[in-house]
This record gives sequence, structure tokens and C-alpha cells, in this order.
Amino acid sequence: MIVDYSELARHKNGVTMVDGCFDPLHEGHLKYFEVARSLGYPVLCNVQSDEYIRHRKARPVVLPAPQRLKLIDSIEHISYVHLCRTSTRDVLRKLRPAKYVKGVDWLKRGLPEEEKEVCQKYGIDIVYLNTNIGSSTNVVEKFIKELNVMNRDMERFEKILFSQKEIEPQHYDEHYFQGDWRDGANDYSIERRRQIEARNPVNIKEVFRPRRVLDVGCGPGALMYFLYELGIESYGIDFSPAAKQLAPEQIRNNIVVAPVTEYHEFGMEFDLVICRELLEHLTVLQIRKTIKVLADYTSKYLYVTTRFHPSPRGLLDITDDRKTDPTHITLLSKDFIKLLFMLEGLRPRPDLEERMDWKKLGRVLVFEKVQS
Repeated sequence: MIVDYSELARHKNGVTMVDGCFDPLHEGHLKYFEVARSLGYPVLCNVQSDEYIRHRKARPVVLPAPQRLKLIDSIEHISYVHLCRTSTRDVLRKLRPAKYVKGVDWLKRGLPEEEKEVCQKYGIDIVYLNTNIGSSTNVVEKFIKELNVMNRDMERFEKILFSQKEIEPQHYDEHYFQGDWRDGANDYSIERRRQIEARNPVNIKEVFRPRRVLDVGCGPGALMYFLYELGIESYGIDFSPAAKQLAPEQIRNNIVVAPVTEYHEFGMEFDLVICRELLEHLTVLQIRKTIKVLADYTSKYLYVTTRFHPSPRGLLDITDDRKTDPTHITLLSKDFIKLLFMLEGLRPRPDLEERMDWKKLGRVLVFEKVQS
């Protein structure tokens, strides 16, 4: 029951009083209330005001007083709740509880003299409880510290976001796809790609059972060709003119040279859209646009692989991977990328991700379009 100051006197000598800010409320407070109730009297909780927290504690309020009163009032060990608008000394004088309970830490630092004087004058028994589990101040300080880290991450994210330079399509020329700069003969020739892809094309067919596939950022179309061999109708889009020129003749005319960030009307539906190893080549702003386009293209499934930030500290952490590839300009956290896809109405399918990530590289995302 929440009681007003004028009602305190009717509880003289009949309650145990606990006192504090309780902002935010934590498990240590619950133990404090429980033990206070075991002392034999109903418990009245004297809750310090928002003004007290701001001026005496010199910190922001986490839970405003009305919320703290309601929360504490709902706790089974508490019979009465009072919002302190004057001082603890004044409440003690008005209430004259049978017992005044404080944490054992107050025994070390000492209660304010004015409170001890009131207790001595009216015979109020001061009880110190060793129930200190956690601290509201520590909780708030940790929160503020984490908030400061988030703010720094936001500032860094903003700085990178607006300083990134797009990689021009001309960079992805024949040398990029088939040059000797690639480690381990990792070029885009059909022979080498067949070795690298291994069972991927068959996996795609078995997992998604697609009728028509669109490969966004298809490069020279190796995966399209392997799907074509399996009898799957395949189309591609890439912003590199060299990609189409290097593609196998059988699927070359199904490749459109256009920005992956812009929707191209193919005049048909795709029940599977593939986007592999593309996002890391784009700026953050390009990634956002591309994800929207991917969602617009698919009528059912979206299969994505990309390189994620290897050890993000938070949602907005961002790095690059220019050592692997000079055009790997953006590595975002996996959670952030998943969030961008989900905001476009795409539901994660971790069960299908597990089947597609047979190499256990941890780069696979699979989504299913939520039908409206």
C-alpha cells in the first residue's frame, strides 16, 4: 500500500522501516526486504525522491519515483511504501518505527548523526543487515560506461559511414577475376570454381528446390553455370562489364550488367535469390540499398554468404579485410546485417543455414520472405 506523509503516524511502533533510492531495483534489495520482514513487523519502505537522486547522488534517474513506488509496492515482503519528500530524519520522527533497518555498509561509514539522534530519542532499534548483493550506484555507473562506449561506437560508425568511397565497377576487370594476385590459385575460371564450389550447387538444389534463381553480384557466372548444368533456370546481375564478358556462353545472355544497389525489372519471379561474397565489397550505404533490393527480388528464399566482423564489441562495430582483398571495405557484425534483412520482412532460417554451411566457415545467412 502506498501511504502519504500524513498517514505515517498511525503506524507508530508497528513497522520495520527500510530506506533508500532503489534506483534501479536489484536482487540485493529483494534480499534486504525479505530479511527485514523476518524481524517480526510489517515493512514500510521509505523511497527517496528523484530530486534526492539527482542532487545528493549526483546522477541521472533510471526509474522515476512513480515506477519505483509501484514496483516496490508489488513485492510480497513490503506492506507499505512512502515517497520521501522531506528527509529520512523527518520520516523517522513522524513514523517512529519499531526497527530501522540499514545495510551493514552503513555500520562502517556511520549513519547521519541526525538519524541516530531521532532513533535514540524515540527508542527506535537500529538493525544492520549483511544483505549487500550488488549496488544501484554500481549498476548505473556500469550502464553509463557502456552507454559511453556505445556513443563512441556510434561516432566511429558515423565517421566511417560518410567517409567510405565506393569501388568503381572498372576495378573488377579480367585481372581482378583471373589474375595471379589471388592466393592459392583462387581465380574465377570454371575449372577452379568447380573445385571450390564442390557440392554447393547440389546443396542449393536439394535445400531450396528452386525453379528460377537470381544471383546478385554473380561475377563471371560460375555458380549460374553449375546450376544450369543441374537444370535450374539461372539469371545474374553484376555491375562489372568484365563479369559478363568472362561468363560461359551458355548463361552469358542471362547476366545483366547493372548496379546491384538498384532494382532491375527482369519481368519474372525468383523463388531463390543468391548473394554470395558481395556485401563486403560495398560501402555501408550500398549494403543498405542492396539488402532492400534483394528483399524485393525474392518471392521465397534468400541465400547469402559474406564475411562478418571477426570480433565485434557491439552492434555498430565495423572494420575491413583489405589483406584478403583490397576491395573488402566493409565487415559488419553478423547481428547488424541480420537486423537489416529482418527489417525488410525477411525471416531468418537457421535450420537451412546449417545445411548450407557445410564447410563450417560461419559466413552463411538464409532468409525466407514473410508473405503479407
